[in-house]
Amino acid sequence: MDIDRVQPRSEHPLRHTAFVQLANRLNHRDVQALDDLWPHVIPYLIKGNEVSTIQHITYVVKFMAQIGLVELTPLELKRGVLAALMHDIGIGDCALPKISEASILRAAPDEKEKLRRDGIASRLEHMKLGVEIARKLLGDYRRYHPGFLTDEDLEVILDVIGSHDFSKIPLMEEFVDPKWLLRSDRRDWLKQCHWEADALWMLTPAGIQVDLERERENNTAENRRAKFVFNLGLHRQIIKLYAEAYSPAEMQKFGFREGLLYRSSTGYLLAKQLEQQSISET
Repeated sequence: MDIDRVQPRSEHPLRHTAFVQLANRLNHRDVQALDDLWPHVIPYLIKGNEVSTIQHITYVVKFMAQIGLVELTPLELKRGVLAALMHDIGIGDCALPKISEASILRAAPDEKEKLRRDGIASRLEHMKLGVEIARKLLGDYRRYHPGFLTDEDLEVILDVIGSHDFSKIPLMEEFVDPKWLLRSDRRDWLKQCHWEADALWMLTPAGIQVDLERERENNTAENRRAKFVFNLGLHRQIIKLYAEAYSPAEMQKFGFREGLLYRSSTGYLLAKQLEQQSISET
């Protein structure tokens, strides 16, 4: 696919998110690149829409912008939003179906092990394919717009895409392998912010509705609240796995807030706002 200047429709989803606020933090060329790339990303997202909805991507971009505007440098923010835009771009090409943590928990004992293995394999597959597709799209764009991304920018973005679901893998394993976990220092801060932006989707009314539809549950206030509590419980469970892998001193360095996966003040605030919204609806 040749990447050239594309004039997107004025009503494309990114225009309804915090995406527009980036103009005050990034230079015009970087903002225009995000706008230009959206139409070339959307066909891949449409292909994977039944597994990871396009709506999910727009929410993650929004949350990444909101978190990044406070927690990241302009360079990190640019890299983070591009990674958010493309993080699930490989799902539509996956041969393996996505398997949720909820389906593994509900499975019969003799099915759990196979579901666990397949769940891990499918997550690794979609991250690997995502890196391949994003490398091609960003490489094409760089040819038409020299200087937009450095080699280091590209590798950092691809690293986020290629590892963004690592945090979910320990939930599917019988032991905690630290290789899937983030480090507590600044080296993984961009990944941490992306992780928070991605996970916040699970707490939004839209994300809850998608989960209920996928699991064929009625969209009632009671079920929405139960699903919210379950998803928030997954966030807590991930941190319990961190506590198994790291010492108390190292856990203190991470600074997970209230035993949740949020370390940034902005991500935590957004999570608490969504929790309050969920409570007020019941």
